[in-house]
Amino acid sequence: MNDRRRQIIKMILNGRTSIKFKDMEALFGVGERTIRYDLEMISDLLSEHEIELVHVSGQGMWKLNTHPDAEALKELYDTMQFEERAGSAEERFLLIGHELAMANEWLSLRIIAEELEVSKGTVLQHMPQIEKSCERFDLKLERGRKGFRFTGTEKSRRLFLLSLMEKLEETWDTVNPLPNLNWPDLSLKDLKTVETIVSERRVAHLDPTAMSRIFALSLQRTRSGALLADGTDFGDTAPGEAFTGLWDELKEALDVHMEPAETAFAWLYLLATGGLTLPYEGKIKDDESFMTFIEAFSKRMGITHFGKKQLKDVHREWRALNAAQAHDITYMHPLRGKIEEQYPFILFHLEEALRETDVLQVGDQTDSLIPMAISFAAIYEIASFENERYHIWVVCPSGLAASRLLTVSLMKHFPQVEVKRTMAISELEDVEEWDKPDFIVTSVTLQDCPYPHITVKPVINEEEIKKIEQFISNTVRNRDSTNEKGLEHSIHAVIPKSRMVVSAAKGPDRLEQIMDEGISLLEDDGLVTEGFYDDIHHTVFQKKYLYEIIPGLLFIHGNSDHVLKAGFSLVQLKEPYVVEGKLHSTAVLFMATPDKDAHIPQLQYLYQIFMNERKVKDLLDWTTTGLTEG
Repeated sequence: MNDRRRQIIKMILNGRTSIKFKDMEALFGVGERTIRYDLEMISDLLSEHEIELVHVSGQGMWKLNTHPDAEALKELYDTMQFEERAGSAEERFLLIGHELAMANEWLSLRIIAEELEVSKGTVLQHMPQIEKSCERFDLKLERGRKGFRFTGTEKSRRLFLLSLMEKLEETWDTVNPLPNLNWPDLSLKDLKTVETIVSERRVAHLDPTAMSRIFALSLQRTRSGALLADGTDFGDTAPGEAFTGLWDELKEALDVHMEPAETAFAWLYLLATGGLTLPYEGKIKDDESFMTFIEAFSKRMGITHFGKKQLKDVHREWRALNAAQAHDITYMHPLRGKIEEQYPFILFHLEEALRETDVLQVGDQTDSLIPMAISFAAIYEIASFENERYHIWVVCPSGLAASRLLTVSLMKHFPQVEVKRTMAISELEDVEEWDKPDFIVTSVTLQDCPYPHITVKPVINEEEIKKIEQFISNTVRNRDSTNEKGLEHSIHAVIPKSRMVVSAAKGPDRLEQIMDEGISLLEDDGLVTEGFYDDIHHTVFQKKYLYEIIPGLLFIHGNSDHVLKAGFSLVQLKEPYVVEGKLHSTAVLFMATPDKDAHIPQLQYLYQIFMNERKVKDLLDWTTTGLTEG
């Protein structure tokens, strides 16, 4: 929408009921033909809000045929607010991509610029980013005398458009961005019809918003003549009966014919992106490939316990990932940037574990991993909170009341203990491999029990308390031994090799040289900008803020407005940095954070490493990491 049309609509919003050609020609300095075309476009827009603007023959004017009510004017006003939309670089990128993907022919630079109300130069600045993004979807951006266009399959266009809509939903902070997009073959009435039917039909395990979005896209593309049926192969895909019934009902209500490929595409896309979750038939522990992956990931992260619900959540995302890869469903996840910033170590271990188990395909699959990474992030946060506590089971066959008394007594006298399960002896036979306690407290002798256990009386006294204390002090937790094996190469999950270096700096300005090396690594990786060095220099030398986070590891950080995202770098020293009576550091850890919270998940992860003696020894000794000087 150009500025002329926006101003004319604002006149209507302000109470004007007639628009004369001559008045508009004089106001905007354009001819009658241009104004006539503008008013035709405005009339179409107003009709979407049930406001009728009609041409009065022989009088050189258009006028409102109906007086809009307050609700219609509010909807029109909201639409105008969204029309003034291309304020940020991210929005411009998304909207330019949207215009190109929706167009079935060439789009000139002028048309794109007018649609977004930006300069041609601004549009051109975004084209490299558009080109790079669309390549992931097997689309090619072509440049020519007529302007720009995408070439590729209709399936690729649909996937790209669906991703753009997901990101616009996040950018605009709205549940449904569709009413504010330029879809000429879809009315607001159509959208309301779709949303009403989907919400009233309520198919189990189906996200109504996701369903409404993908059907609306199929409707728009079908009406514009862009069909999936041509050359699209979805194999033997057989959508569920309830899903097919809903799809058919929507087609009938909107009076549109669609090929079976449309239903198959929607079904597969929703399965791959979590919009549709089918109940899993069978036991999760019998899914060998999934359990192999869980074991690989657990060893890497040092997480030894997954609750049943947690495992179920991860398994759901696992099946979605497999569906995405099996049917070549590509998408851009709107939360990728935030997860990469706050939980890079989870993504690192997730990718490595999937590659170890031959699940992940070649290429950038990060977006399809984000849902699973979110589930693991939630598990990690809980595990971090519980990290210093013993997970135990209580086995007491003396009755429910006795079991509860023993459980409460243990929690009262041992705050470092968390009772995860109270169970009968028979239940031990049904325990899944992944569900392991640190030890078991039991009131009866357990035969052939594979876990550490201690036998006590149901009602514990001082003698029993001392007995349990002695048992805990002499028992190595499963979690500790697993962490020892699982943290191999784990430092690179937070601090990649590109942000680690060995320094041989010497001389009176040695600390400044070390700071220059460490901060340059952050700057080269795009975490900070040039002013960060001056801020840290002021913190260290003016505020005298310099300390070791653990013995031997100097920790340098401070407040700065020149941080783009949270992250760490590490400088290992060939010779210790010594401040007599205060510091004897063999490595320096640098931290950058844009606020008080963004760095916390990464620092929590590093804390686990700092609690591992072997890993700390490697961290502080430059000869063990294989890094080279400079």
